Amino acid sequence: MVNWDRSVLGKAFSRIEQYVTREMLRDFADMMGTTNPIYRDPRAAQAQGYRDIIALSTFIAVRDAQPLVPPELEFDGMGINAGYECSFYGVIYPGDTLTYSTCLADFYEKTGRSGTMRFVVRETTVTNQHGETVAVMRNAFILDW
Repeated sequence: MVNWDRSVLGKAFSRIEQYVTREMLRDFADMMGTTNPIYRDPRAAQAQGYRDIIALSTFIAVRDAQPLVPPELEFDGMGINAGYECSFYGVIYPGDTLTYSTCLADFYEKTGRSGTMRFVVRETTVTNQHGETVAVMRNAFILDW
């Protein structure tokens, strides 16, 4: 059973740092199939006003494999993705160090035809080495135990 202790809301329970390299950004661009040269070629990126190649906006979602909930909720099951939204605020460059700080934004129950479902909503704020927020991700999960 999940312990619905609301005092954990808004408190960071996971913090991960990631150093961004040019190779990582190019590999991600390859994986996503983009041909836009601002994601691969420093000269092309500079011609568009960037100082180097830039990350595709969805690059930050790759690193978002975190625990679903903080240990205080006493949950040891799995979750099913129930939605994802992301707001982007800055550009990510090679050489940046990103910090992913995750907290629970909300949790709630819904009862439907299949019974009661328990949801958690994680919020991950991504900042760079200058303390600037580059993105905020919100991800809801249906918990199963």
